[in-house]
Amino acid sequence: MLVRCITAIILIVSTSAFAATSKPESGRKAANAKIAATSTAADKTTDTEKQKAAAAKTADASSTISVEIAKADAKPAAGPKNLALEVRITGQIKERGDNVVLFGEKSKSLKDFLDVLRRARDDKDVKTIIVRLTGSELGLGMAQELRTAIREARDKGKKTIGIIEDDSQISYLVATACDQVVLPPSGDLMLYGAKAEAYFLRGLLEKVGVTAHIVHIGKYKSYGEMFTEDDYTSPARENITQIVDDIFEQMILTISESRKVTREEAEALINRGPANPQQALDSKLIDRIAYADEIYAELKKAGQKITDSGDYNKDSRSGGDDISLFGLLSMMNKMDRSPTPASSATSKFPQVAVVYAVGPISLGSSGRGGLGLQNSEEIASEDFIEILDEVQKDDKIKAVIIRVDSPGGSAFASDLIWKKIVALRKEKPVVASMGDVAASGGYYIAMAASYIVAEPGTLTGSIGVVGGKMDLAGTFEKLGVKKSTVSRGQFAGLFSETGGFKPEERHVIETMMRRTYDEFITKAAEGRRKTKDEIDNVAQGKVWLGQRAKEVGLVDDVGGLTRAITQTKLLLGMKPEDKVALVAYPKDMSFFEVLQKAVGGTVTSQLNIGDIAAPLPGELRSLLGLARQFARLFERERVLTVLPFVPRIN
Repeated sequence: MLVRCITAIILIVSTSAFAATSKPESGRKAANAKIAATSTAADKTTDTEKQKAAAAKTADASSTISVEIAKADAKPAAGPKNLALEVRITGQIKERGDNVVLFGEKSKSLKDFLDVLRRARDDKDVKTIIVRLTGSELGLGMAQELRTAIREARDKGKKTIGIIEDDSQISYLVATACDQVVLPPSGDLMLYGAKAEAYFLRGLLEKVGVTAHIVHIGKYKSYGEMFTEDDYTSPARENITQIVDDIFEQMILTISESRKVTREEAEALINRGPANPQQALDSKLIDRIAYADEIYAELKKAGQKITDSGDYNKDSRSGGDDISLFGLLSMMNKMDRSPTPASSATSKFPQVAVVYAVGPISLGSSGRGGLGLQNSEEIASEDFIEILDEVQKDDKIKAVIIRVDSPGGSAFASDLIWKKIVALRKEKPVVASMGDVAASGGYYIAMAASYIVAEPGTLTGSIGVVGGKMDLAGTFEKLGVKKSTVSRGQFAGLFSETGGFKPEERHVIETMMRRTYDEFITKAAEGRRKTKDEIDNVAQGKVWLGQRAKEVGLVDDVGGLTRAITQTKLLLGMKPEDKVALVAYPKDMSFFEVLQKAVGGTVTSQLNIGDIAAPLPGELRSLLGLARQFARLFERERVLTVLPFVPRIN
């Protein structure tokens, strides 16, 4: 009931507002994203994840379905030895790609882009890498990972060209990692700084008779304030101001270092605002004004063959120092799920599991099966613990990397996963690698690892607890709905949806939440080898960027997945240049297993909401998703460890 009410309220109001005010698009995205952010120079570790992948030659070789096994011992294929590789970054980018897609297009993943960039880096046939950015939706941590991969290719002597074909700041900042930054004559370079925006729904809820009753432990734990306030509270404003300041500083330093201008010059260029191509060229923000086809024509004239990443993935047989089992098999292998033994090449090297923990954290089992549908990512405690059990029992797996991209969720589920990771850590080294977000419950599960690596722009921390409920009595009254209740027990109405908390009920809730908070900081102190007071001083629900999180001791190092792999090798007693085989979890399901999940009806509501909300502006879609997530979590649990905000990056 709560999910439907909150979703319907926001959807109806936002759809009406959009229909009344929408105008034809001018081709430019609105410049009022929640946070306009940047990437900074990421870890400069020279050891990197390199790939050995092969495409299975079957009648269905064009299939986009992938499985985590590659034939690393395949022979190099004959063909051109002078390649220019186009890597087109466009649309929504996920941490890990879809398994099998039954409806719509297969989403792109950060892993796919990193794999192809790092494979090309070590491929002597590839002379030039063209990074073409067209309407991409990248998070800050993702952008920093991509910058690192591009810089590594440059260090190996590859010529890199970044072509910007959208008006996104984050696209420009990724492109600055290249030797040459190109802007088409018809484009503009959009630099306008960093900004955070929040929507507060108390007035809307009052109009429809809904009252939010929220309890939080932690001065800065502002999750839920969107339902109870009309503006930022002072602690929340203090925290978000620090985040925006840090993002802006990273933006300035990235431009300064990449474009060889002073810090003061970089800040002045941002404050000048958007620039036309000639202004951008004169200011040294770009290197050239040209269309993509002009660049390609010149490369062809120089004897290079243009190939895109899709064709390159099919044709490539070369690998690197770290063998990734993220490759392609035939559709038939995928459909019958027949066991495929690891190749003799990969079996020679220690296997390291990369376990993806992506999405909100919930208790129990999701039952979704990774259908690749919008908002389908979730860390369900039973499912995730089952994966960790499998990894723990597999003697071939020598170490584990937990790749966390989560704003948190259920406090109980987070603790169950934490306990399992601690048990796993006693048998095998465990390293946590943080993506865009690893906060609150996301940090809870990461802090169980032996070592934590975060990107400079990762949103982390938010060590705090929030709980509460929505009172729908006013809504029912407006609708003429009457409710009659028979109950026994003093606290039978504790979580009733037709009333607020009585004083004694609020006391019970606060006591329960304080105990959860105390457990959180106690376990964080143990994991980080600090006192409870030291952790409490940097906790209180406060959100940190990865760079500052390192300074206050919440993470061990700044860097991406490559840095996490290097640290894993060190924990195994290996040298950074030694090879490991990477195995991704959760493992893919067969086509028929996915189909069985789909016909079970568990995805219908997601499809409907996604279709209905699709015409709305990005900010309203995000707001709808946040409200829906909040409502779903509170329907299932009353104590949450969840990030108060997840900014969009533009």
